[in-house]
Amino acid sequence: MLLLKFTLAVLSIIITGYAVFRLFPGPKKEVPPGEVLCLSFGLGVGWVGLEAFLLTLFKYPLSLSSLVSFQAALVIFAVLKLKKGFFCRCNASWYKQKIYLSPLAILFLAIIAWEIAYVFLKASSLPFNAWDAWASWGFKAKVFFQERAFPARYCAGFPGFPHPDYPVLIPFVETYIYFFLGKIDEALIKLFCSFFYAATISLFYYQLKKRFKAEFALGGCLVLATIPNLVNAASTAYVDVPLAFYITAGVLYIWRYLKEGDNFFLILGTFFIGLGMWVKNEGFGFWLALVLTCLVTCRLFKPEIDKKKFFSLIVLIPALIYLPWFLFKHYFRLGVTYFQGTAWNLGDLIKERLPLALNIWFGRGLDTGRWNILGLGFIIALAWFFIRPREKLAWFFLLIIIFQLGFYFTVYIIWPISLPDLELQIFNSVDRLPLQLVTLVLFFICLQAGDKWRANC
Repeated sequence: MLLLKFTLAVLSIIITGYAVFRLFPGPKKEVPPGEVLCLSFGLGVGWVGLEAFLLTLFKYPLSLSSLVSFQAALVIFAVLKLKKGFFCRCNASWYKQKIYLSPLAILFLAIIAWEIAYVFLKASSLPFNAWDAWASWGFKAKVFFQERAFPARYCAGFPGFPHPDYPVLIPFVETYIYFFLGKIDEALIKLFCSFFYAATISLFYYQLKKRFKAEFALGGCLVLATIPNLVNAASTAYVDVPLAFYITAGVLYIWRYLKEGDNFFLILGTFFIGLGMWVKNEGFGFWLALVLTCLVTCRLFKPEIDKKKFFSLIVLIPALIYLPWFLFKHYFRLGVTYFQGTAWNLGDLIKERLPLALNIWFGRGLDTGRWNILGLGFIIALAWFFIRPREKLAWFFLLIIIFQLGFYFTVYIIWPISLPDLELQIFNSVDRLPLQLVTLVLFFICLQAGDKWRANC
């Protein structure tokens, strides 16, 4: 019975997200059903989390009926507005295509399916067993579920709430699932969070498949699915995996806009970037990295797009989505001070801390036991890219990676803690922060290495 309630909760999220997806301006080219499912899941999570936050903000008691009623209103509105268009789009040619997979592709697919099944089983077998998953997000969800509201002592800086400045999208979605279950069940919440792992792999496949043959696309997904740190994080409910999902969707659809010029992908991508800012604080830094990347891309590579519209949407849509949490956090002074130094000692901090951070990141990044072949593959692809670039706009991914890494290292340098404490924090973060960039690194590698596997499209 509990599993049935959990399934209904997930289905309600997907249906809500599907309604949101259908209300977007239609794409020129058809989106395959599996890709629609992943997008609906991500948009549904975003709707449910923001809906719950806004309801509590306006002192509206949280309950299953109140949350579902707003979702039902959205779905009804979408059905009335779109009519038959709610259920289908374009000519449904994806259903008519004959599917043929080579033995190699079938082998890759079987291993990927095994990895996903392993993550699901591992996630659902135990309650929270990782500190951040329990304290930073899981604990808040339990409090929201018990209080049926955003507790006043949260805003007062009550010490029982670790990291009050962390965004609350995932805790509110976990609360929503608890409402469906009628009780707290950590194992099922971990199972829900592991869905982001499967969705990230699926979206990655669909974007690779647009440009490469199935064998190569599945090979790239195989590397992604078997990254040890990603598998571990996906099965322990760390929200770096949901953030990786939103970053993957946002960046790949924005890049697709740069390649194809379809406004649908630009709007969709910016929505996912905005939702990513609600998952973790690093999402805000990533948005800044993306804005800088878009500025450089438009300046140096001059893509054939409306640059004013492109840059305006990149800035405005994520900013408007993030604005409620930004105002809430600053009104109640929930922020954390990361810099207490002065300009005169910044040079000393760089000399002292940057070599330490680089040494740890470089050493861990090349560890195949943590990152599979990703680190070594990136170094080889990067070297070959500077010798013979296969895709000029691959710079888009490279610049985002550089700017985001710059954001991480800037925090390390100015963080007002002692050097031994900083070393401990770097070791704690170096297995998780790169998870937010693994799909971008791997996509860059694939663009450089997949020349012989190009699809005829």
